[in-house]
Amino acid sequence: MTNPLPFLAALAMINACSTTTPVSLAIRPLSGQPQRVTVEATGTNLPQTALSLRLPGQYPVVGSYTRDGKILRFTPRFPLLAGQKYQATLRLTGQPERTAYYTVPRPAIRAPRLTVIHPTTNTLPANHLKFYLHFNQPMQQGDIFRHLRLLDANGTAVADPFRDAELWSHDGKRLTLWLHPGRQKTGVNLNLELGPVLAENRRYQLRISGQWKSQADQPLGQDITKDFSSLPPDRARLDPTLWTILPPPADSRQPLRLQFDEPLDWALLHTQISLPDIEGVAHVKANAREWHFTPSRPWPAGAYALTIGWELEDLAGNNLVRPFEVDLAQEPNPTSATPRRLPFDIQ
Repeated sequence: MTNPLPFLAALAMINACSTTTPVSLAIRPLSGQPQRVTVEATGTNLPQTALSLRLPGQYPVVGSYTRDGKILRFTPRFPLLAGQKYQATLRLTGQPERTAYYTVPRPAIRAPRLTVIHPTTNTLPANHLKFYLHFNQPMQQGDIFRHLRLLDANGTAVADPFRDAELWSHDGKRLTLWLHPGRQKTGVNLNLELGPVLAENRRYQLRISGQWKSQADQPLGQDITKDFSSLPPDRARLDPTLWTILPPPADSRQPLRLQFDEPLDWALLHTQISLPDIEGVAHVKANAREWHFTPSRPWPAGAYALTIGWELEDLAGNNLVRPFEVDLAQEPNPTSATPRRLPFDIQ
């Protein structure tokens, strides 16, 4: 007979024709993991070949078998597919075929959220280059620029402001959105033909459409905006002599703080600054004007040095070796550039 249990299991309990050899079959989801199940058949000397799990009309699911007394268990190797109905089958010679069914519940689908836009500051140089858009789940890709607009103070869309390239993180949750560098760099063709994307001392708004959908086909739901003002262009190379290192006291786990004279590129701050041989966690703070490092163990007193990669940039693409405005035809790529060391003492 069938035993209806009050949990998400499809349970078929069928007695064999012989009352001396009862046989049962059940599909049981793991607690809190509806896509992970075990198939259990109970009887005497049940052969593995008699028990299988499949989508109706398809080949059996791959998995492994175990025994526990009279219980034969089958565990699928991979999670089952949400929304699909699976059939467990027990075939014994001379007995009617037994079946049990289980429909994998679909997870609750939540609307995506744009969690933060970097830079977080509301003033940017007129030759600003990149925004980083962070979402809480993977977003649909391809033809994304119909969801993105840059508006001036009158609400008029700036024509062709973005570099037509989709640069996504591996998990599909972070988009690097470039203002077109060919327009932001003076003297090149697009800059001469169309002018820069941003004019200095103006107000702008980056607008992200609420119709943009996640990969789960759910829209953001409402437009999201970032308002900012443009400052004069920044065309100076990074100068670490203008930075300030604030060492923590010895025998503490207080963070080391590195303060900059201007906001720097949020993503590069996570890859271009390191403290060799010290385990810990780095964080970007204060609108990307500070880099903090908290050690895993208390600081020993002594001499240290931060390593700064030359590729570290400010918001206008200026790095430790050269400003963004350099004519690359006149100055080759700095393949021989080396990291900068910033020494400090902890007492």
